[in-house]
Amino acid sequence: MELSEYAIMFVFVAIMGAGIPGLGDASLIAAGALAGDGKLNIWVVLITAGVAWMVGSVIGFAIGAHGGRPLLDHPGRLEKRRRKLLAKGDRAFGRYTFVASATLPAFVSGIFRVRFWLFLLGALTAGIFWIGIYVGISYFLGEEIAKVIGKAGTKVLIAVIVLIVAGLAIRAGLSKWRAARQARLAPQDPPKVETA
Repeated sequence: MELSEYAIMFVFVAIMGAGIPGLGDASLIAAGALAGDGKLNIWVVLITAGVAWMVGSVIGFAIGAHGGRPLLDHPGRLEKRRRKLLAKGDRAFGRYTFVASATLPAFVSGIFRVRFWLFLLGALTAGIFWIGIYVGISYFLGEEIAKVIGKAGTKVLIAVIVLIVAGLAIRAGLSKWRAARQARLAPQDPPKVETA
């Protein structure tokens, strides 16, 4: 029975690691609570969840790199808008790759060609955080408290993403404003003086 529970958790956590919504968080909470009751081994839960998270993250990265980018970069409907989105994403990920890899779904890092080793570091950090929250709290405090804290953790993650996006938008707006201001204030060519 234990083996099937570990296998189910592995599948759900791998899906979660890839960035696809599912039952990954619920399976981690359940596994932590079962380990707290002595029905599962906490170390096997943590190792299985960690491996599943990283496998899922790498699969999500590969899907984004090989399927997501061509999907956004092909000619056709909304082509100009899609390519503009890719260009903005490439600029943003060029500077904030670790933060983005740790906070955004794995396939997004693949789409925007984050360096693989840096993506792995971000995915590992995110995995330790989420697995630690869900499994650790449900192991020590029980399933109900883990659900409440997990929801708060999700809100914190969403807040971080919103702050990053807002910061990038403000920075882009300031850059455009400065460029427009410099263009208005730029001295015009001095009038040519005719020599006799």
